Amino acid sequence: MEASTVTMNRKVAIYNFFTDGKHLYEDQLGWSKLEKEEARSLVSKEIFDFEVVRVGLNLAFYYLDDGRFYGIHRECIPIDVKILPLDHPENPHINSQCKGDTHVDGDVIFSCRDPKELWDGVRIGGKSLEEVISRSYIITLT
Repeated sequence: MEASTVTMNRKVAIYNFFTDGKHLYEDQLGWSKLEKEEARSLVSKEIFDFEVVRVGLNLAFYYLDDGRFYGIHRECIPIDVKILPLDHPENPHINSQCKGDTHVDGDVIFSCRDPKELWDGVRIGGKSLEEVISRSYIITLT
């Protein structure tokens, strides 16, 4: 299949998300191929357990369904899940509005001492972390 044919069949999730003419596609939501390979799994919980719980990476993502940026700051105890503030709210391109820095202060929506509590404990808009990640663009995993 030619590259142009593949591109034409992709469904745009948000137009001009990155820059003018550079859209966010539905196949870019959720875990990337790299994270799946690193965790050796296609199961979202197993990928999360590997990247965030075991390795201890911070996770920042943009959740399409509510238009907010979230961060899981894994470096400190308690572990905070927070709504990240916008760095550049005036920017017309959503991806440039927030750097995804989980170190910054934000509205804490969940806090725990044990990273194993995150998967079942975090709810955003009444939805599980699995549902939220599947509808999110992961900004940083560091």
